Amino acid sequence: MGEFIKDDFDPAALDVMEPKMYIHDALKVIYINEAYEEALEDKSSRESAEYAQAKESHPDYVTRLRRLPVTVEFMKRYAGLRRDQYMIDLIDRKEPLLRQDDDNYEISLFFAFKNMFLAKYPECKNVYKAVKRMDEYEKRQAEKAGK
Repeated sequence: MGEFIKDDFDPAALDVMEPKMYIHDALKVIYINEAYEEALEDKSSRESAEYAQAKESHPDYVTRLRRLPVTVEFMKRYAGLRRDQYMIDLIDRKEPLLRQDDDNYEISLFFAFKNMFLAKYPECKNVYKAVKRMDEYEKRQAEKAGK
């Protein structure tokens, strides 16, 4: 389940559905991801013990939560499950621009598009929880189709 990231720190290494923690000594920060945060709710979990040990070993370090980012793939999957043909078509049309976004504007096109998507689907602000719900939905649909 939880694991320490030992290589050079890349924040994207925390962008997974499994619990991960990283202690950044130069910044005096303990980074955790959303899966790790969820695991900490169970006080008897291995992650809770690891985190308690990390806090004890580094009492002056602050904890920062790394949230899963909204990606084009995430938006496509969610819109597909919602059967929102307008959003699916819009993402398909804009995808090349979103992927090449060269920041020629005051704000990036991807940032603006992501915020438009989140305005339409505010339940997606927590990508980790949305992915869990999508996985559960797809599992239920597969079970129904198998019956």
